[in-house]
Amino acid sequence: MSMKIKGPAGHSISTGDSGQTKAAGKSQAGGAASTGKSSGSSSSDTVSITVSATRLQELEAQIASLPIADAQHISDVQRSLASGNFVFEPEDAAENLLTQEREFAKIDKEE
Repeated sequence: MSMKIKGPAGHSISTGDSGQTKAAGKSQAGGAASTGKSSGSSSSDTVSITVSATRLQELEAQIASLPIADAQHISDVQRSLASGNFVFEPEDAAENLLTQEREFAKIDKEE
């Protein structure tokens, strides 16, 4: 059986472990499953994914290998709270949030 997988314009296709196909855009939850057969007589299956989909898979693997939280930092904050020495700087927190939003905006522009 010959199968060629194509997604809707602007959306890449990736296959899951079960061999089913999923449309992968910015959010996979909104994508619909898509499969199709070509009329060729070749016996090989092919899957084409975009460079950004490949990069997304690499980033997902990197994120999966990261710890969920920095245990040492959490311990330090807990000690500071317990001793009454925790200092919160609203300006620093706001600047950190703005920096994070700027980084997210850069990522969106690259896609």
